[in-house]
Formats: sequence, structure tokens, C-alpha cells
Amino acid sequence: MPTDAKFSEISGNFRFYSRYLASLFLNLPTAMDLSRLNPLPEWKPRMTEFEAGEGWKYQESLQAAEALYNKWREVFGMVMAFAENLRQSAVGSPTDFRNLILENAYLIAPKIQSAGGPTLYQIKMENAALIRFNSRQMMEQIIFAVMVGAADESYKNVIQDSMDEFKFLFRQWVATFGPDGEPDDWGLFV
Repeated sequence: MPTDAKFSEISGNFRFYSRYLASLFLNLPTAMDLSRLNPLPEWKPRMTEFEAGEGWKYQESLQAAEALYNKWREVFGMVMAFAENLRQSAVGSPTDFRNLILENAYLIAPKIQSAGGPTLYQIKMENAALIRFNSRQMMEQIIFAVMVGAADESYKNVIQDSMDEFKFLFRQWVATFGPDGEPDDWGLFV
């Protein structure tokens, strides 16, 4: 069983980190390139969709969204490895846990992408709320999987540490949002 010190030692280098984690979960050699195992596409800048004269307005928001998205890709890879290596427990099958965990995990990346750039404030806030909700649900399901013996706590701890970094970037991203004067027909984000 890996120690927390070992995880801390390798946390600075994501490529090695993801290979190391996957080798633990999947018994693969650490020299193998595992970046292809993450189905999330790399960030594609949306600035090309805007006129050059107006793009500066969204630069800060897009940079924060890109940093958040890239961090999510890192977390997502760990969550996939975690979910794919769950074991049978007295409470449920690995498939039950896997489906719940991945259902939440898959919803986050598109919400980050769609809230970048010239999106209405209320849509940005709605997406931010959904990202927070799905992130919390996913972590609760991961914690429950550990609690019932379907996974090891050390793997949950690695994901939790990365989620703490994700939350920090999330707060920075949300800080770039500003009301745009458009009415919210629902009266929720005014």
C-alpha cells in the first residue's frame, strides 16, 4: 500500500503522477504513456470565435476557465482509475458505484467549457452551481465506496487533495464572473 509521503513526493509532476496511480490501480508499467486513457479532450481556446476587438473582455475569464478545465482533466483521470478499480462490497456491486461516480464526473467538463467567454452571467452562475453540486456528489460517492470497503482510503485521499486544488481554481474562476445586466427570467441569479 502506498504511503501519503509517496503521493506527496510525486504530486508535482502530473504525467508521472497519473502513470504512478494507474500502475497501482491497473498493474501497468509506469513507463507507459497513459495520457490516452483520459477521454476528455484538451482545452480548445474559444477566442477564435470572437472578433479580435472584443476578445480582450473575456481574456481573464477564459484563462481561469482553462486552468480550471486542465485541473479537472487531471482529477478526472484519477477518478476514472478509481472507479474502474472498485471491488465488490456487501452494499453494492462495483458497477453501481462506478456509474454514480462517473455520472457526476462527466458533467463537469462541459459546464466549464460552456461558461467561458461571452456567456450570460446567469448561465455562468448556473453552470458553477452545477459544477459544485456534481463535484460534491462525486466525492460523497467516493467516500461511501471507501466506507463500505469497495476502495482504499489512500486513493480517496489523493483525489480529495486534487479536489481541494480544483476548488481553489474554481473560486478564482467564479471571481471573474460579473453581472451583465441581462434579466434572469427565473429570478435566481440577479
